[in-house]
Amino acid sequence: MITSKTIRTVTDMRKDADGLLELAGRGRTPIGIMRHNKLEAYLIDSETLEALESFAEDYLDTQLVESRLDNKGEFRDLETFWKKKNLPK
Repeated sequence: MITSKTIRTVTDMRKDADGLLELAGRGRTPIGIMRHNKLEAYLIDSETLEALESFAEDYLDTQLVESRLDNKGEFRDLETFWKKKNLPK
């Protein structure tokens, strides 16, 4: 499924990589890259990628916390843990 309104070819990328980088950065819109009439990749600006990575990390962290809250057996009693490890009081 093509989700970008801006589509270019690998040939376009070879001829004008700087122009495509400028377009991706300026417009903050993904650029679909086609090879042999098939969508192969998207070119996106660095800020969008960093935001997507941060969102994915936050989502996965939330899922982990929720799964641990649902399965309370994974949590340990702090006092028991402290004594077991012979940590100072």
